[in-house]
Amino acid sequence: MQDVQVGHEPFDSDFVIKGRDEGMLRALFANPKIRELIAQQKDIHFTVKDDEGWFGATFPEGVDELYFAVIGVIKDVERLKLLYELFSETLDQLCVIGSAQKTDPGVSM
Repeated sequence: MQDVQVGHEPFDSDFVIKGRDEGMLRALFANPKIRELIAQQKDIHFTVKDDEGWFGATFPEGVDELYFAVIGVIKDVERLKLLYELFSETLDQLCVIGSAQKTDPGVSM
């Protein structure tokens, strides 16, 4: 993976974006709402995990996991709402750019 500049300052200066497909990353982060929601978080790790499930279980072929990590426990309800919105907006944008499908992947946890 390489560091990618997504073409939006000051976002490019404030965050490290890594990935293999620069075009898809630029398309994902072209969405201003995603950049805004990420900017409202501090010290986060937001990524797509390739075909990994909880505790090493695997997902069906072609199904990946949108993953968020933060140190500590989040008790702030407003922050949790913003994270929910970040996931929702990101999943929607991934569908828009053709990197995700709106069909049910058939995964239960």
